[in-house]
Amino acid sequence: MKKDDISRLLQRYLSAKEEGKEPYFDADQIDDLLDSFEDSNDYTYFDEVLALGLKLHPGNSALQIKKGRQFAYNEDYESALALLENIAETDNQDLDMLKLECYCSLNRYPKVLEIIEELIARECDYLEEIFEYISPILNDLDMYKEARDFIDRGLALFPENLILKNELCYILEVEGDVHRAIDLCNELIDNNPFSYEYWFMLGRLHSMVGDYEKAIEAFDFALTCDDSDMELKILKAYCLYMNESYEKAIEVYQEVEGDEEMIRRISPLMAECYMKLEKYEDAYQLLSTIINDPDMEDGPSNYINYIRCCTETGDENEASKMLFKAAQLYPDNLRILSLLTIYLLDRGKKEEAVAITNKIFKIIDKKSFDPETQEECDSLLHAGHYLYSKGEVDKAISYYKKVLQINPKTPMIHIHLAMAYFYNRDKENFMEHLSQISGDDLLYLIHEMGPELLMGSEFDFDKKGKYIQPKDLVKEFLKNKDNSN
Repeated sequence: MKKDDISRLLQRYLSAKEEGKEPYFDADQIDDLLDSFEDSNDYTYFDEVLALGLKLHPGNSALQIKKGRQFAYNEDYESALALLENIAETDNQDLDMLKLECYCSLNRYPKVLEIIEELIARECDYLEEIFEYISPILNDLDMYKEARDFIDRGLALFPENLILKNELCYILEVEGDVHRAIDLCNELIDNNPFSYEYWFMLGRLHSMVGDYEKAIEAFDFALTCDDSDMELKILKAYCLYMNESYEKAIEVYQEVEGDEEMIRRISPLMAECYMKLEKYEDAYQLLSTIINDPDMEDGPSNYINYIRCCTETGDENEASKMLFKAAQLYPDNLRILSLLTIYLLDRGKKEEAVAITNKIFKIIDKKSFDPETQEECDSLLHAGHYLYSKGEVDKAISYYKKVLQINPKTPMIHIHLAMAYFYNRDKENFMEHLSQISGDDLLYLIHEMGPELLMGSEFDFDKKGKYIQPKDLVKEFLKNKDNSN
């Protein structure tokens, strides 16, 4: 129906409503009015016009389906199905799609398959559209197992369908098969090389496996298709950061346009780029805005970076003030507590530092750490190195051992422990950690300790009281084939 005709129908309805009358419309006219509301995304009069239509034409299937859609929109799927199941029609695409959507939402996938088998048997001419419509719904409902089965059935019938391949790509990502998802995404791009969505997806997938060069390349292609998506630019900047292209990352962040919330999101990210470039004054300016903004969600990392910038720019008073504030705000954050320990030791407050160290270890003992929790390890390692450099070797060892407890695969942790035990003249523990060092790392240890390790400084005695040269300890280790890596 033409736009002018729709306007006349609506005006007739509004005039009658204003006069307190109930106008009459044909079922098709009601349907056209409702369609116009949906097309214009203006639902001001939708409910009342639909109610009028069902009152005038209670048996009209098109209006009943719209009522069912209304139930589904309000997540009342049971009521929707109760209405739809009473519509005795076949080969009605809108009816079948809505019924399938309701069964999916009610987690009744066997019923979905039952209807699909009926449609396949009838060889209905909208079967492909059914698969295209239902597959994304299953994914959106996080019914990934069912979605994978449904998509596989659809691709068996329509092997070249791009929508189904796109949904399969998402499923592969969920299943962790990112490399296969990348292959499939490239196949989609071959079919439509100007698709912004496909290039964005490819870049995101490459970033997930750490292939940042290819991710950046894909994002660049996406931006040639549509450069208005700020989220894409933020993700590209992140990949540039991870690829150590910090100046380019800053340039991309500066291209991001948005409201105050968007600027708040990217400011800490830009600050980290400036810090990597050792432009601490620039980072300080960004972070000071964040820290002093009462509406900003600061987060411990922002405080840690701000303290670092204060230190690097010589503002020690501000650094110490914010360190104590951060410790109050985030009393269980290991990185902040480790910094506080170093600060206290630097000022000769050993008893307070020991108290903080004990608190750190209690927190570690209570937590269940993920092996990938590297920030805690890095923080404790940094504190351990500092303690070792100050001659507080026993305390350094306790920190190293906690790192080993959190993540036994922490690089070089056995080297740090071996060096500390060697310093303490503890042969047994030295040998224990020496035996767990790879060949390449052992060369690093020899290089680091140099003359002290190989020229025979006083270390330990064997059980008979005979002095053992450190170089003989290393030779003993290297001769043992069980210790080869």
